[in-house]
Amino acid sequence: MNLLSRAAAAAGRRWSLAFARARFAKARFGRACDVRRRLTLRQYPGGQVAFGERCVLDNDLTIECWGRLRVGDRVIFGHHCTLAARESILIGDDSMLAEMVSIRDHDHAFDDPTRPYREQGVVCAPVRIGRNVWLGAKVTVLKGITIGDNSVVGANAVVTRDLPANCLAAGVPARVLRAIGPG
Repeated sequence: MNLLSRAAAAAGRRWSLAFARARFAKARFGRACDVRRRLTLRQYPGGQVAFGERCVLDNDLTIECWGRLRVGDRVIFGHHCTLAARESILIGDDSMLAEMVSIRDHDHAFDDPTRPYREQGVVCAPVRIGRNVWLGAKVTVLKGITIGDNSVVGANAVVTRDLPANCLAAGVPARVLRAIGPG
């Protein structure tokens, strides 16, 4: 890439960030965030959305926030990811979410079979994704989950229980396959 095209790309990123800040005035975007096309952000009354510095928000990222969404520095979101926070979703620095990852801190209640599920409300529990976590393509993270620092979750996994730090997990439901690190 030559110097002129790099300068044009940087100017485009600055313009996209300024446009996102103007369009979504209640959300916080850190310095040098790269906001790509078609960001959908529904921030309901009381909802708090904050991105750290140098995050990449790829095309068609969808966010619904009634509670708190906090994203650390240098987090990368692949295209078509979905985040839905009724209570709290926290994502640590340097994490990567591949395309079509879904993270939700709530689920529909379904205890009463005599009533439609849509009328039974929701059950919430906070989600915490550690630092330097890599969620592969199409990973789904359910309510109440904590994923420890430096962990990797393989493509198409459904995380239904907490994962420790420094692990490789995969499957439906996701299970730890091995530790990551020296040893």
